[in-house]
Amino acid sequence: MKKFLLITLLFPLFCSAQSVQTLDIKNGFLQFHLGDSLSLYKNYIYVANTKHPDENEVKSKALTLGKYLDKVTLVSKNGIVTEIDIMIREEASEEFIDKLLLNAYGNGYELPNDDKDEPGTHLVCTTWTGQRVTAMLIQTNLNRMVNSHLTRARLQSLVFTKTSDVSINGALPVDFPL
Repeated sequence: MKKFLLITLLFPLFCSAQSVQTLDIKNGFLQFHLGDSLSLYKNYIYVANTKHPDENEVKSKALTLGKYLDKVTLVSKNGIVTEIDIMIREEASEEFIDKLLLNAYGNGYELPNDDKDEPGTHLVCTTWTGQRVTAMLIQTNLNRMVNSHLTRARLQSLVFTKTSDVSINGALPVDFPL
């Protein structure tokens, strides 16, 4: 699984992926920014888990899109936010977040998976690769045969990862959704 995720993150770097300058300008998700000190968000997060001290869950009341998100975790290294993990479970929320991502960053690069609509459990990964940020939408398709009909469900997570410290100039659109 780790190799798959690593390949997923690196593959778009070697392809002619679309420019995602707004991803680099935003440099995060909602009010959280990659490279910030975790102490800036001390009022928004729960006390670190002793088993995973570098993972801090964001309080749901601190999220502007909280009703669409199950869980947001700020991952840090030496007190600096290096990754933002978002869990989405409900189908309506997944569709809403899909539209926000499309409006914000355009079509991402979807890793080929010819079996994604076949019976079984299949991973579908879509990435947006900027110069300093990579966003990855990881979708688990749960396709099952029930009474000779294919039923579909999915689970999604979204990961924003800091990939460099390069400086990016520009401004986000006034109505930027994320």
